[in-house]
Amino acid sequence: MTFGEIRSDHEISINVSAGDTRASFSTTAAFAEGDVLYVYPFRYEGNILSFSSPGIRIDMTVKRNRETPYYWRAIWITRGERNGRVYHVIHSKFDGAKVNRRSSLRVPVGTAGTVYAMLDTRNESVTIRDISATGLGFFAKGDGIPWLAKKSRLRVAYTDADSGYRVDVFCRVVRIQRRTDCVLYGCAFTRVYTEISRYIANKRIRGTGVLLR
Repeated sequence: MTFGEIRSDHEISINVSAGDTRASFSTTAAFAEGDVLYVYPFRYEGNILSFSSPGIRIDMTVKRNRETPYYWRAIWITRGERNGRVYHVIHSKFDGAKVNRRSSLRVPVGTAGTVYAMLDTRNESVTIRDISATGLGFFAKGDGIPWLAKKSRLRVAYTDADSGYRVDVFCRVVRIQRRTDCVLYGCAFTRVYTEISRYIANKRIRGTGVLLR
């Protein structure tokens, strides 16, 4: 996908990382001009963000409805103006690559984690059931009544008990299964996490077992 193919109904999501700190933001496209993309500004608490700090890394995912997402492994962002209006301007040396959403291997985890709901301040302790390159599942304790609804946007974090690897991802609920004393949630990542594939591969090498999604 080229920048010129991105339309206003595409969701543009970026991951910004610097050291151990990571944040994600979303916006929509305004227009493309040559080999750059103008988007409505990324904001935090009402303020337009600056991406000029040294040492930051930014990747980007673009998707529309149920279509296959496209991924840019590295971009950089400046500010620009057109007709008196401020935009963020996205630059990249490459076109976006289509994300492979075919069946993927998942590995069991069985580790305690925390789920943060994006639309309120509530968080819950859960048990991470499994993880794949495209999503994860977790159990939430309760009487079988779901706490979350389908399409709920979440942040899920846990530390792998075997390797000490820290997983901290953004996702949305795509499946809910009620059980007698808990609810099983299946979630799809809303970003592309290339490091998750390496983490899964390492778990397989350790012989933790493999399930088929």
